[in-house]
Amino acid sequence: MKRFLLLAILMIPGVLLSQYERPGTTLGQSLRIGPNARACGMGEAYLSIAEDASALYYNPAGLSLLEGRDIFATHTPWFAGINYEFLGIAQEFPGWGTFGLSFATLYTDKMEVRTPLRPDGTGEYFYWIDYSLGFSYGRALTDKASIGVTAKFIRMESYGYSTQALCGDIGTLFQTNWMDTRFGMKISNFGPNLQFIEEASPLPTSFAFGVSTRPLENLTVGFVFDKPTDSRERASLGGEYELLGMFIVRAGYKFGYDEETWSLGVGFEKEVGNIRVKLDYSYSYFGYLIKAERLSLGLAF
Repeated sequence: MKRFLLLAILMIPGVLLSQYERPGTTLGQSLRIGPNARACGMGEAYLSIAEDASALYYNPAGLSLLEGRDIFATHTPWFAGINYEFLGIAQEFPGWGTFGLSFATLYTDKMEVRTPLRPDGTGEYFYWIDYSLGFSYGRALTDKASIGVTAKFIRMESYGYSTQALCGDIGTLFQTNWMDTRFGMKISNFGPNLQFIEEASPLPTSFAFGVSTRPLENLTVGFVFDKPTDSRERASLGGEYELLGMFIVRAGYKFGYDEETWSLGVGFEKEVGNIRVKLDYSYSYFGYLIKAERLSLGLAF
């Protein structure tokens, strides 16, 4: 009976996803971009690995593994003058679980409006900003199974128009004693359509399953299968290797994505007093000489 209950809990995300199958173009692109340089260096094969504040995005069930307080921030110069920022903080409350807050934004600088009749500019300017504010909670149900949820407020603004909505994530995590193997599931961004100007667009809802293991003491390997509601299935495979107790090298590959393929990353971790400092960098290749570089700073205490 206990095993049946745990299995039922782990399958919650998949059951919910069946209600949100809807193809089409989606808004809320800030919800799609991976915010953590460590995860991105591994090709985002990270769903069952996240166990610090990065779990706010990748799997809120992973918050149950956090001890103390964890903060991380990421800056990503995206494409064509677009920037992406993420800030997350998570705090463990023994006996109650772990709570967290996150903020993500995708934005442009002001750009001049150009038309075929006035290719040099009309004198008018526009901008785009897309941001989300999330509140997360994760806790252990047993010594092996955990669950987590996130409620998010999202808003988009451009050229005098705006739209906003609420959406949510739910994730589960199951741990084993065999090579620290973990299994996780997550449904992301389920909620109502966004009405922008005169068109309704679905959120970027997806269902993902992940597994990770540590075949060697210093080596972690992860795999994620992801099914967005607006595109075909895709997968990620990646790993990281720790050197000298403080340096980490990472690599990953994405399968089935339209453009993004391989990624590389490096990390550095060091205890400074009572604070563990984590600095990570990743490079993701999108083809045609397009790249995305992320820099993340994390503090655990």
